[in-house]
Amino acid sequence: MMDLNNITLLNQVVDSGSFTQAATNLGMTKSTVSRKLAELEEHLGVKLITRSTRKLGLTQEGEIFYQASVKVLDIMQQTELELTANQNLIRGHLNLAMPVEIGHNVMSDYINSFLKHYPEVSINLEMTNREVDIIGDNIDLYVQIGEINDSSLVARTIDFSERIIVASPEYLNNYGYIQTPEDLQAPHHQIRVVNAVKVPNLYFNQVDKAIRVNLPYRLKVNTVTACKSACLSGLGIASLPEFICREHINNGELIRILPDWDLPRVAISLVFPQNKLLPKRLRAFIDHVLERFESKNAARK
Repeated sequence: MMDLNNITLLNQVVDSGSFTQAATNLGMTKSTVSRKLAELEEHLGVKLITRSTRKLGLTQEGEIFYQASVKVLDIMQQTELELTANQNLIRGHLNLAMPVEIGHNVMSDYINSFLKHYPEVSINLEMTNREVDIIGDNIDLYVQIGEINDSSLVARTIDFSERIIVASPEYLNNYGYIQTPEDLQAPHHQIRVVNAVKVPNLYFNQVDKAIRVNLPYRLKVNTVTACKSACLSGLGIASLPEFICREHINNGELIRILPDWDLPRVAISLVFPQNKLLPKRLRAFIDHVLERFESKNAARK
């Protein structure tokens, strides 16, 4: 059976960057640290660390084992806290990732209020529109737009994003107003449609009617902010989240097209690995966000 103390030892060596410092931190001799690491490598049957006169490095197998050991030790620490008198103490580190616009416009207030409420927790927040590998990138929680198709992940829906079609007054004056979804496919619109991240078919719905429209594009970007900017400049028509456009519609910079037609709403979800025992700080963050969204949605009604 693997000795958990040797896992802790490996983490100390990696985190400190030297056997000497790890030995000091653990109250051991350098030779003892080296011997115990060799025992761990022998037990696993793989080399974990490469050593040179200047620095230490993890092998590919070592990196995989190290990332797993960080999670194991973290869960053990949280479990210990929950089973002791310190069970009310929530502390530690969270790695969060989310799309840029969701981070700026939706989640930032909730993250800030969480950190104020739990001063022993620290957060590394990556706002990105790249495709995130939650497990491979060691992400504790990702805010997902749309559905997930991964059985190793859990999704908790917190809200829905309403998408609308908009264009600038300049564009509509130059190229004509849109009366029906089919008008979007008119020849003079075809190379002037802009869309964010993906360029999917749009499904317009009314009570007794549904229409699918294929939107060609002239500009394809990976953020809705860039898409909105192009739309504001008169470049074309865009499908955007309503909350991104609200201010610009109110001040007349954008005009909502086809307001009597609905586009499918898109789920906004908290996504995290499917571990039976989540770190307490992660559970606290999820509960914090869910409670505030429930209050927000109740106030809308």
